Amino acid sequence: MNKNKNAIEITSHCSRCGICCQKNSPSLHLDDLEKLQSGAIPKNQLITYRKGEWVYDNIIDQYIRLEQDMIKPIENTTNGFCTFYLPDQQSCLIYENRPLECQLQACYDPEPLKQRYETDRLQRRDIFPSNSAIWEFIEYHESKCSLSIFQHIVPFSDHHLSEKDISLFKEMIRFDYHFRFTLHKRIGLQNTEMNFILGRSVENLLKQLRVII
Repeated sequence: MNKNKNAIEITSHCSRCGICCQKNSPSLHLDDLEKLQSGAIPKNQLITYRKGEWVYDNIIDQYIRLEQDMIKPIENTTNGFCTFYLPDQQSCLIYENRPLECQLQACYDPEPLKQRYETDRLQRRDIFPSNSAIWEFIEYHESKCSLSIFQHIVPFSDHHLSEKDISLFKEMIRFDYHFRFTLHKRIGLQNTEMNFILGRSVENLLKQLRVII
């Protein structure tokens, strides 16, 4: 048996091999909102990739710059598996409440997923009321740490930043760090919660893009 997770034996049905769960985690859609609100999909296991962020798109096999939020279950830092995947059992921890993309995923028929992949993606504004304290935190953070400056950054390229850009990035990193620290101290937010509410830290985003400040 070939145990290479990238080797797919095409069949006419799902054999629950787990390859799709091992490659990455699904993006959430509006169809998943009720499961999220009920706790069937735990919020503390999610991460937000923000508008302007560079991410790898496995459907088109290249990096893209997001035009809106993309919310996903976190991925195991060791092997990249979806956090809900149980490799020893080749099963899903939330199978009965799995996200829409997981329901549509089929290696033998990729079209249903491709058709829905970019439509009705769930965003933070769909989850948090506009008059809530959490949404105020999000808006304030976005006003100080907008990723619009990333439009001139190409992933994994040598970057020769101007002094102005370097100064701006340093200020964003300082604000981002202190804002997260304040939220932790004052209301007890943990890193996992902040990665969902605020997205990844600016410093980590720059490291991923190999931008040295």
